[in-house]
Amino acid sequence: MNIFTKVMIVIVLMLIPVVMMYNSSNKISTGVVEQELLQVNMNRIRFFVEQMDVEADRLWRAAFVVASDPDALQLQLRSSSEPSYSMLASKTLLLQKLDMQSTTFQWVNDFTVYSPVSDVMVSTNYLQQHDADYFRNSSQQRWDYRMIVTERGPENAFVRDLITPFESNAKPKNPNLYVEVSFSSENLVKMLDRFKQGSVGEPFLYCPGFEPIMPRESEPGLINAMAEQFDKIKAQNPTEGSVKLNFRNEPYLVNYVASASLGWYLIDFQPMQKVLEPIDHSKKMFYAAGLLLLVLGVASAALLYRNVQKPIYDLIRAVKSLRRGEYGHRVKHVSNNEFYYLIEQFNLMSHDIQTLIDKVYTEQLQAKESSLKHLQAQINPHFLYNNFAYIQSMAQLERTKAIVAFTQHLSQYYRYTTRTEQQLTSLAEEMELIRNYLEIHRMQSERLQFHEHIEAGMFALLMPRLLFQPLVENAIVHGMEGKKGKFEIVITGKQTEEGWELFVEDNGVGMQQDELDSLRRSLQLKSSADHSLGLRNVHQRLRHYFGQSSGLLIEHSSLGGLRVGLMIKNGGDSDI
Repeated sequence: MNIFTKVMIVIVLMLIPVVMMYNSSNKISTGVVEQELLQVNMNRIRFFVEQMDVEADRLWRAAFVVASDPDALQLQLRSSSEPSYSMLASKTLLLQKLDMQSTTFQWVNDFTVYSPVSDVMVSTNYLQQHDADYFRNSSQQRWDYRMIVTERGPENAFVRDLITPFESNAKPKNPNLYVEVSFSSENLVKMLDRFKQGSVGEPFLYCPGFEPIMPRESEPGLINAMAEQFDKIKAQNPTEGSVKLNFRNEPYLVNYVASASLGWYLIDFQPMQKVLEPIDHSKKMFYAAGLLLLVLGVASAALLYRNVQKPIYDLIRAVKSLRRGEYGHRVKHVSNNEFYYLIEQFNLMSHDIQTLIDKVYTEQLQAKESSLKHLQAQINPHFLYNNFAYIQSMAQLERTKAIVAFTQHLSQYYRYTTRTEQQLTSLAEEMELIRNYLEIHRMQSERLQFHEHIEAGMFALLMPRLLFQPLVENAIVHGMEGKKGKFEIVITGKQTEEGWELFVEDNGVGMQQDELDSLRRSLQLKSSADHSLGLRNVHQRLRHYFGQSSGLLIEHSSLGGLRVGLMIKNGGDSDI
């Protein structure tokens, strides 16, 4: 197969998984949208029902306030045979209080107070007939939905009566006072109108045996048909729920919540076609774009064959001829004859790049080797002078045993430090060097004490030579000077999940926080003339051999001085 055929196969193979992935993604996104819609709409419905129940409960609590009002209590002591002026003044005062109580609510409502003892009634709804026969069928345990007459005309309303003396589970046999609270269903219609704004759903309130309460701009036929199906929908969960169903050959998302105060259900059903219309539009646009890409891919493949495939085929034949030794063969002149020039220059460029890489790599190895040897050669000459002075003073005092022990430690120390042919060593050999080094200083100053606590399994750890010793030297040079009394050095080592940790801490003079921060920043510098040169060299060598995640850790010690550690991480990108 030539490149043209391969390109066509690749285009088709690329489109197949793209289409499959898009279909899968579309199904998942549709399911997520459905779940989110159900959840979001359920939260909106719960909030709506909560608002409705709160307002209804406030009205019912207001009935207790009215029932405890002194003027309402005295109403049962009045008599219809009293002088008309006295009765009118008393009823007018109570009516004013009822009006004030009624206006404190958002819903349009009415309050009525009736005393069967005195047969006296006061009501904000003066058109409704209130007498003993009317209150015989009063409802105290729940809100009753029925037709009443108001100044607005006949309308459906929710009515509830408080009967005194109040009994929560039964109606008293000899009631003293009726306090009736009623509010029109038009209040709920207005709330449904606001709830429906900005939504594609059809919300309505429903209670079996009554006509649904629905917004003004709604489809009564659809709502009534959905209400008939509601008993089947709420069978599994009579309190609240979310379901997806097909109704009249169309998918719907249905949410419902029961009102604890009114006993009605708020139902909202959303047609999925309207909700998912943007997703369907995006799906059509995707398939149209995919078809366009397929056409453009075929055109691009044809253009590729004409302007690339044929010149490459000519170059292949030329390369085969050169391999057979036909150096006089030439590619025929074509419009895109830059291919031959491109291949020739690429070969030259590859050769130059390879030569340059070999040269630079060799130079880097030499530079690193020279840098390591230079670091090993950085031995403090003052240390050597002080040792000779100590040997001289011991010789003058004729302390031959001290001189023998001191020279043994000194010879072992310099035998290790001057051996440059081996770049790596074990931690055991490095610790032997440190013991000799500390013993040399301890013989010169008896106030020096040192302890080591290193896990036995760490002594086989390989590391660059003279990597750990500068930390001990730094502790003596900078920590012991100015420290009165006993000077203590503690060396610890342990294995961690990420690698190894080796710490040197002392009880020396330590450092101020600003000086410590400056020292930490200097570790990242390539070169500097300050006193942190030795620590910076150790830090750079650590990162060079064990990777960029390794390095020095410097912090305050619990002993009072500094705590400096080698943090060696496993799996680092080593530059060895």
